Amino acid sequence: MSGRPGVRYEDCSVYVDAQDSSTVITWLGERLGRGNGGQVLRVGTLWVAGVSNDYSTGGKAHPFEFLEWSTVLECEAPVGAEPDAVVAAVTDVLEMLWCGGWKAVAACDFEDELPARGGSERYPLPSPSEGLRGGKRKRNSW
Repeated sequence: MSGRPGVRYEDCSVYVDAQDSSTVITWLGERLGRGNGGQVLRVGTLWVAGVSNDYSTGGKAHPFEFLEWSTVLECEAPVGAEPDAVVAAVTDVLEMLWCGGWKAVAACDFEDELPARGGSERYPLPSPSEGLRGGKRKRNSW
């Protein structure tokens, strides 16, 4: 894969169901061996920074409503980075989080190139007509 025309591979947000971004960054750094003790990791070609989710309202939401999760990992690659390398690095982050029991969903132009469509298949929201009984959500790419 060399990337798709019109798809930006420079950035990706990974929403994590965790109260504290520093805990997530420290945990990932210990497992990926790339932490520097701060709030930024180097994973492949990406810089990964843990931040608080400004979209979270603190309100009651479905447990899989990732926009309400408190932590966001902002993943940034240099302009012109090889799309394969970017997808591989985001995949490493997602799979490490999932293997560690964290809920995580990626939101980016290339989420359909990631495992489980960036996590959306792992954490489906019920459709509006189904209420909280189950079902898949339909998401737009950002």
